[in-house]
Amino acid sequence: MKTKDLKKMVKSVIESSRYRPMRFKDLAYLLDLHNKKDKQMLNNLLTEMVRKGKIACDHQERYVNIKDEKRITGILQGHSRGFGFVTPDDESMDQDIFIAPSSLNGALDMDRVEVRLLTAAKDRRAEGEIVKVLERGRSKLVGRFEQHKNFGFVIPDNDKLNKDIFIPERYMYGAHTNDKVVVSVTVWPEGGQNPEGRIVEVLGSADDPRIDVLSIFREFDVPMEFSEETLRDANMLSDTITPEMLKDRVDLRGETIFTIDGDDAKDFDDAVSLSMNENGHYVLGVHIADVSNYITEQGAIDLEAYERGTSIYAIDQVIPMLPFNLSNNVCSLKPDVDRLTMSCIMEIDSKGNILSYDIFKSVIHSAARMTYRQVNRLLDGTHDEGTAALEPFERTLFQMEALMSILYNERRIRRGAVDFDFPEPKITLDKKGYPCEIVALERGISERIIEEFMLAANETVAAHIEKTGLPFIFRNHPEPDPEKLTAFRTFIGRFGFSLGKEDTPVTGKDFQRLQKDIEDSPEENIITRLMLRTMQQAVYEGNCKGHYALGAGYYTHFTSPIRRYPDLSLHRTLSKIMEHAVTPKEVKYLKGHIDEIAKHCSERERRADDIEREVDKIKMVEYMSRHIGETFSGQISGVTSFGFFVELPNTIEGLVRLQSLKDDYYYYDEEMHQQVGERFGKIYKLGQDVTVKLIHADINNRQIDFEIAQTPKQGRP
Repeated sequence: MKTKDLKKMVKSVIESSRYRPMRFKDLAYLLDLHNKKDKQMLNNLLTEMVRKGKIACDHQERYVNIKDEKRITGILQGHSRGFGFVTPDDESMDQDIFIAPSSLNGALDMDRVEVRLLTAAKDRRAEGEIVKVLERGRSKLVGRFEQHKNFGFVIPDNDKLNKDIFIPERYMYGAHTNDKVVVSVTVWPEGGQNPEGRIVEVLGSADDPRIDVLSIFREFDVPMEFSEETLRDANMLSDTITPEMLKDRVDLRGETIFTIDGDDAKDFDDAVSLSMNENGHYVLGVHIADVSNYITEQGAIDLEAYERGTSIYAIDQVIPMLPFNLSNNVCSLKPDVDRLTMSCIMEIDSKGNILSYDIFKSVIHSAARMTYRQVNRLLDGTHDEGTAALEPFERTLFQMEALMSILYNERRIRRGAVDFDFPEPKITLDKKGYPCEIVALERGISERIIEEFMLAANETVAAHIEKTGLPFIFRNHPEPDPEKLTAFRTFIGRFGFSLGKEDTPVTGKDFQRLQKDIEDSPEENIITRLMLRTMQQAVYEGNCKGHYALGAGYYTHFTSPIRRYPDLSLHRTLSKIMEHAVTPKEVKYLKGHIDEIAKHCSERERRADDIEREVDKIKMVEYMSRHIGETFSGQISGVTSFGFFVELPNTIEGLVRLQSLKDDYYYYDEEMHQQVGERFGKIYKLGQDVTVKLIHADINNRQIDFEIAQTPKQGRP
């Protein structure tokens, strides 16, 4: 057969509307090629067509027609196992694109890339090949240095960056093996090559417990210091309140107002008050630090606050959004001093209905700085030295507890809010930075009081600003993910449970009824975990879409302007409305930029969450490294194709790898979230109680490994 004849045949087959991606042997069979010479000719032809970009070869070695291909741009999310997923910029594409290791073409985690689709999304996830890196997601990387004779390598802390960085000897700059370093990439990878770089900062020994947290901040490129201009402007601000500053403000300094925060809190941005009126209604006051009063729009402080987006709280360290003179002094609602505030006063009846409200600028004088722990003890009936200072406020605190219950049960739950009360970790470090205690932190009554009061204020302000028609940042929470919801309904149906009516939207009340149905059932843990996973992430957006989990038609963030930029932005515009200072130019600017601002704030929020999660993870691994060989009771919190995760009562989570299960060959039942033994039928499923033995705690990779325990002896993590 002649090459030109074979070329026509191949082109005819691949460009046919019936063609589906095929491997080499299938194409050869279809073209009736049997002798070695013809097959070699086909192989050469296909290779040349791939090289010229006329067809593509996916990771399953199937040849794909790309004549009418659509190029897609998006952000690559790497995976420790070598593959990745691209999240399309086009929001109408509701599914990520799978990228096989052979199709990454030098792209790394967080790069903005251009993707060629190899297969369309049908029953399975769409698959693509990266054809161009448009923008690198990182210019600097953090990792552990390993020195060789004439060169070195940096192993990235981020396991999604699954390529080590080659360091020429001239660029080591004094780093030694096991140092944590910051690397600037000088040569980006092509094909299967490693990137090259130079060390720009040696953080210290990887074994130093303070360095591990610093390395996480560097990994996420978090600014540790404020600019000189920002600090200069912040330090010029005084906490003295002049008569001129009180103009047009409501004086609430004679009211009983106080703060309730954690033991370690230093930036107090919310205070509360409560009284009863003649109708027996509650009059709730939520008073928020008026940060916008002190920050010049587009000034140095404002621009840097916007760039940071939010404060970051990493166990015992805080990377604040605002300089300390503002966050901990000038704006902080400390006791026994006058402070400028924005107040939201709400009249609430016994059913939790907000009958009326008023939002205005004010000045307060906090009567006390209370802690959650103190208030919880007092409400539990404890009267001792620790609660003595709170006794003058005892009646008000009990009234607050009653109102909290009304707001939660009669307002939030009644309208269909979905509440998941999973404990969070409380990690205590010693003086050297080592974790000495990790416990699950449960919400007490006082935490729930502040939560409900802040929710009420945020909703009230959201409804108020929506009426103005001006652009504001809202906090929206979309409905559950449709695909996950379908899978969830199928799963619970096997246990005899249901979620709402088929072919009708699932409401919060449907979730509430399911929570009641599964209460105290053997399946409660597993169904509750999966229920949470159907929920989507809340985001900031420039228009109001409501908050599904709260059952709220209007919701925004108003109550934390010291630590969140959306709150500060809202305060600024709200203040201009009060002062009748909103100009047409201002409205035009906001309409043109509000979506961009909201998206940026969402991204910064996710970065802060990721940092806080990574810091918790590494401290948990450090803590568990002292308990190797001990056994613990836990619960299966996730099941994957390579094993299952087990969470201990103190929230520490580790992996039981499939290869450690020696008693049988196990297969992964994805639909039922379980691993099933093929011979003996033993099952490990989501929500199941198990006893595990700690076999490995890898600090460098932030990984805890368990195996199923054979002995009943228990450790005490």
